[in-house]
Amino acid sequence: MRKLCRVLFSRYAISALVILLYFVVVALLVVYSAASYVYFAVASLAFDILIILSLVNRETNPEFKVTWLIIVTLLPIFGGILYIIFYSRRTSHKEAKKLGEITDTLAHFEEGDDGSDPASLCELDELSAISRPYAGQALSLLRLDKLSSLYRGSNLKYYPSGDEMFLDMKEAMRSATRYIFLEYFIVAEGVMWQEIFDILTERQRAGVEIRMLYDDIGSMSTVSASFDREMRSLGIECYRFARVTPKVTSLHNNRDHRKILIVDGRIAFTGGVNIADEYIGALERFGRWKDGGVRISGDAAKGFVRQFLQLYDFTAGSISDYADYLVAERAGAASETAVPRDVGDNTAEGVSVSEDNGDGGFYIPFGSGPYPVYERAVGKCIITDVINRSVEYLYITTPYLVIDYDLTEALRSAALRGVDVRIITPGVPDKRLVKLMTKGSYRTLIASGVRIFEYTPGFIHEKMILCDGELAIIGTINLDYRSLVHHYENALWIYRSRELKSIRRGFMSSLRQSREIDKDEAKLKIHERIVRYLVRIFAPLL
Repeated sequence: MRKLCRVLFSRYAISALVILLYFVVVALLVVYSAASYVYFAVASLAFDILIILSLVNRETNPEFKVTWLIIVTLLPIFGGILYIIFYSRRTSHKEAKKLGEITDTLAHFEEGDDGSDPASLCELDELSAISRPYAGQALSLLRLDKLSSLYRGSNLKYYPSGDEMFLDMKEAMRSATRYIFLEYFIVAEGVMWQEIFDILTERQRAGVEIRMLYDDIGSMSTVSASFDREMRSLGIECYRFARVTPKVTSLHNNRDHRKILIVDGRIAFTGGVNIADEYIGALERFGRWKDGGVRISGDAAKGFVRQFLQLYDFTAGSISDYADYLVAERAGAASETAVPRDVGDNTAEGVSVSEDNGDGGFYIPFGSGPYPVYERAVGKCIITDVINRSVEYLYITTPYLVIDYDLTEALRSAALRGVDVRIITPGVPDKRLVKLMTKGSYRTLIASGVRIFEYTPGFIHEKMILCDGELAIIGTINLDYRSLVHHYENALWIYRSRELKSIRRGFMSSLRQSREIDKDEAKLKIHERIVRYLVRIFAPLL
């Protein structure tokens, strides 16, 4: 009862109630106006025609247009009002300006006199000599995300499980001498957080700067509303991203879904792992929780520093001294980029390995998010390009498979031209409705030759794409509308790293614990189809 009362009287519930009342008032005004039928009909028709003309002429996903056309048509006036409020999914003008200024400052911090990043240009020339197609893909990504750069001089380590990753995360934090940055969608009190908290407080007392960012909605049921204030009182600069307020806006959709840990600007971790016990196997949820991630050390860690500072300064209202965090400390970088003696067969063919270029891989840490901070859907663009360039095989793990027409056709086309496309999704879902939508994608893909597998031990939360043994993308991007359109996300573009073989072994290990879904199993029952059809209409808005 106490827990129920806490939920009902929380600021989240109050905010939701205020927003609901707003829509009730608007609906009543529409109904009241309908009393003067002639005037209402004329005004409604004119208003809806203007909205439809605006919608049809926008350059956007056709599925998105169809959804809004249905809403505007079925809900005269009211549907148009919803369209005006929620269509753009963009930040407000004031917030967009602030984020834009921060992003531009970070993007131009290390540019040369001609406005280019000299390091990226050098690495791009080297990549072009190896593979023109992948150099083109890298160039596209650099143009899509202003904060991205192409790096060598780095070493990658892949983790096939959250508990393995957590061990190295703790070791890295204990080694911090300058700063530790943390940015997570979910922070939950428990074993994992307690161990991190103990390390952070010890390092803070030793003079290490600690900054932390977490999403307000992502963590609303896992930490107290005063969590950020309590952390700041202890010397940890902690803030909630996009605090929930009783305001009618699409900004509540733009969550910070990133998962980043940075130590001294020379080590960075990312992947599917949040700060909660199920991610490291300390708590059982939805069967066995399978996750994964990577550790990048060396020059490429700076790319994650940029991403963190972008949303941290925006949320905290601060202006960081970027030179303090982005100017490389060559001594520290050299020790981190030294190549292990037992590289051996793990090194990608044709890649030179030296102390200068780390493990020989090319890396681009990149971010994705809503318009206008990101002019295009970066995650979707680069994933689509990877699918379209695949030749031999394409291996994917994703907790959700709720994809639009473009991605569906890209996957189907890859399979039809002979690419071995395999996708692993959860055997035990965390959300039943999302599982239904995921299953609804199976039949069309399977009919074209895509092989779908479900991870039988439980829930697989890892977000990974491996292409032809040459390229991988690992980060926080799910294959659903929320990740590809609404959320702030991050990932690492990996080309010809020695760890690609480890990533492939990790996928094959998961595959052995998964069962393949055939076309008969992919069929939905009648009631499931009806639910899917209805949800599918509004999926682009969710």
